[in-house]
Amino acid sequence: MADAARPRVLRIVRRLLSTVMILATLIGNLIPLYGVLYWQWDTFQLLMLYWMETAIIAGFTLLRLARLSGPERGEITVNGQPRAASQFMLVGFFALHSGVFILVHLFFLWIFFSHDWLKKVHGVASFFSELFLVNYVWVALLFMIIASAVSFLIDAARPREKAPDRVGRIVGALYARIVIMQIAIIFGAIISGMSGSLAPLVIVITLKTLVDLGASHVVPVIKNLNIAAKDKKLKIEM
Repeated sequence: MADAARPRVLRIVRRLLSTVMILATLIGNLIPLYGVLYWQWDTFQLLMLYWMETAIIAGFTLLRLARLSGPERGEITVNGQPRAASQFMLVGFFALHSGVFILVHLFFLWIFFSHDWLKKVHGVASFFSELFLVNYVWVALLFMIIASAVSFLIDAARPREKAPDRVGRIVGALYARIVIMQIAIIFGAIISGMSGSLAPLVIVITLKTLVDLGASHVVPVIKNLNIAAKDKKLKIEM
């Protein structure tokens, strides 16, 4: 009796979690819109918020990779020698890869968009206090963390699919989102700076909100991306 009721309970839990995720995603995306319009957020604060969101999503992506079983991890080729991909090798490789990308992205944002913020930020403490505590940027960041955490829990509670390329799907979702969204956001920031208008930022925030809300329903499309580990094999030349 208890075993028969378990699938129904899990479905209810997943639906509740999905509702929480949608609400957190919506609120987390609307706060930047309010911040730009009424809390005097500037372009750099918005860019740094989305940079932090990228780092958060990358972190939960690594947790998803860590949950994969041995067969799901497939093989990894190092210096021409194929071997079974261990959890440490797989997570370590993508942690290094995404970490380098995130740091280069941060460097790029500081070089081209920081302007007067260089006078305010003098270390790690002032980095977080000035950019995230002032003007309530941390509130949007909190909801983004909640949305990502709930999404991870939904994925963990979902029955395992017999997908041919779990690694490619997980990593492909991360990089597809990073590339598409960051290009759009940075482009909107450039146009806003050149025009002196908030309209491009408002448009970009609105579009990002729609994309994030639709992601929970459109993510299956990522199955066709074939990014990263084709046939469950990674190749690393050193």
